Amino acid sequence: MAARAYDFLNSELAGTGLAVRMPETIRNVSKSEIPLWLDSMGGHAVIKVPYSNAGQGVYTITNKKELEAFLETDHFYDKFIVQSLVGNASWSSVTRAGRFYHVGTIPNKKNHTFVSDLRMMVTANACGFKPVACYARRARKPLLRHLEDDPNVTSWEMLGTNLSVKVDDEWTTEAQRLLLMDRKDFNQLGIGVDDLIDAYIQTVLSVIAIDKMAQRLMKDNAGKEGVDSKYPWFNEKFFDFDLFEALNPDKALLSEIIH
Repeated sequence: MAARAYDFLNSELAGTGLAVRMPETIRNVSKSEIPLWLDSMGGHAVIKVPYSNAGQGVYTITNKKELEAFLETDHFYDKFIVQSLVGNASWSSVTRAGRFYHVGTIPNKKNHTFVSDLRMMVTANACGFKPVACYARRARKPLLRHLEDDPNVTSWEMLGTNLSVKVDDEWTTEAQRLLLMDRKDFNQLGIGVDDLIDAYIQTVLSVIAIDKMAQRLMKDNAGKEGVDSKYPWFNEKFFDFDLFEALNPDKALLSEIIH
């Protein structure tokens, strides 16, 4: 639904120079279709269970072994998202917009560079948006120039920046990979003020896109059913299930919502 929201907002913003930037995204993909889409992206892609969080349900696919591991896993939901993979220059997805790859952090003493992400939190009121916090997260292993350089390293170890990890059936956090803006480690990112402004704009646009989608999914209560005269603002709108189903035709998810 987020990918849909970004597409809708980008259509509204066409010609303004503003857009939510995101990987090439194929929505509502069945499990049997995934190898076809993977081939179309040059054998490298990211598969996501759309309803997971904290890095769960995200599979980076760069070889046959990783694809087979995904296909052999039982999944509750019927539909997946396939996105172009942004890796190193020699192993990224081939998309219609070209090949994108990570520049990585500033090389350390071992000449290693790491994938990192930048997270910005914002707040909003009647006066507009304001930045609240900014931090980054680093991947577990450095980027390899070629995947064959170390077959023991998985693509997720080089690309996954989520701090949540499961150890002995318990969740924990690898805080050592967290880069706070007020610490010197943050300088490893090699970003400047322009990058921070860009991140702020992207965050604001994303929030606006999701908010607009939420509004679209609420339809007017034409019959005014269930409206209490004491609280006329309640029940003025209903969730538009038909629209949600059209945008996200995953039977397993829809069944969960209904029941």
